[in-house]
Amino acid sequence: MATNTKKAAAKAKKQYRITVDTNPGFCGVDAGGVQFAHGEAIIEDERLANWFGEHAGYSVSEFVEETAEDEAEEGK
Repeated sequence: MATNTKKAAAKAKKQYRITVDTNPGFCGVDAGGVQFAHGEAIIEDERLANWFGEHAGYSVSEFVEETAEDEAEEGK
């Protein structure tokens, strides 16, 4: 059973939601080539997420997105 958990964790993607606090409607490219739409971007690069977290005007939240395979395994 533990191998299924490890397998599911390996398939799950850690992602970061970057929010522009100072300009919530921002649409365009910002530092590191990150594309924002309506003041928000989703990235997978932890180093870049840390950069945004260290700079004023941005909020960073981490989440794990389940893949379609993960959802199918949960249904079993």
